[in-house]
Amino acid sequence: MQMLEPETATLEVATARSTRQPARTGIVIDASCDVGPGLLASPDVAVIPIPIRIGNSTYIDQHDAEATARYMRENANGEGASGQSLPLDATQMSSLFLEHFALDYDSVYCLTITATRSPIFEAASHGSVLATSAIRSARQAKGILRPFQFRVIDTRNMFAGSGIPAMALQDMLQARIPARDIRGALLRIIDATHTYYVPDNLGYARARSRVRGDRSISLASVLLGGALDIKPIVLGRQGDTRPVGKYRGRSEAWARLLSFAAAQVHRGLHTPHLILSYAGALQELQAAPALDALRVACNEHGVNLHVLSMSITGMMNIGPGGLTLAFAGDTQGHQP
Repeated sequence: MQMLEPETATLEVATARSTRQPARTGIVIDASCDVGPGLLASPDVAVIPIPIRIGNSTYIDQHDAEATARYMRENANGEGASGQSLPLDATQMSSLFLEHFALDYDSVYCLTITATRSPIFEAASHGSVLATSAIRSARQAKGILRPFQFRVIDTRNMFAGSGIPAMALQDMLQARIPARDIRGALLRIIDATHTYYVPDNLGYARARSRVRGDRSISLASVLLGGALDIKPIVLGRQGDTRPVGKYRGRSEAWARLLSFAAAQVHRGLHTPHLILSYAGALQELQAAPALDALRVACNEHGVNLHVLSMSITGMMNIGPGGLTLAFAGDTQGHQP
């Protein structure tokens, strides 16, 4: 997919769709949000692409399997540490919203990566204002009198953590939860969402986290961790991050985190989804022994376990071999 130019998603294109389809609710996520394929397959879901530039190469993050495979192939040795994301601006956001949602929708929810780490929320907010004005005018011209709402919501999290409220939102819409109840329920899930990050290379993770304004990995940790093969576990919640554990080697760190997640499933989740996203070949994650116990726990409690390739944006920021795990629940003070 090429970069959207403002003129490529004009209101005329959107108007040509007419109103033959019944009005419905749309969902927009930015490409950094790790979600299951069922959500992405819905015709009511749009993805905000995120261009990524590394050296002379450009990658378009938009949940495309070929683009993801190319990124992994060309940046397996940590080249992404010098990468730069180039998010769409408000005008480009508006064009995308008009292209997808001009006349066939009564409401749209746009969920973005935390505003503390990215300008996407601000650009989407401004873009939604531009799009809403044009959409309402077009609806009025077509005699559509029903109100139209466009809500941009900061998930206050990243990667797998942004995916949890998106999956919950789709569940609410499918269950026909009244519109007046959705926003409050969604914000409660966002408040309760915990994301755990396990970077595989501390030096890479520190370089990228400092670009995002995150100081959770210190230089001392990098020097000591590199010598001892220490893997930290970092908690992301409510727009902030902090380290909550460190272990010798990937196997121990993963085992601790996956066992903790299984215990949390037994304690109870606020929405029946648990997301694992990995910056590498999924066979490596599937082979982790502790994943079996997590699967059993999820099956026992009716929780959907999503094991996914990480978004290109996530891979660039966490680094090759990085893992994220997210759920919404009360951890009752427990940590990995």
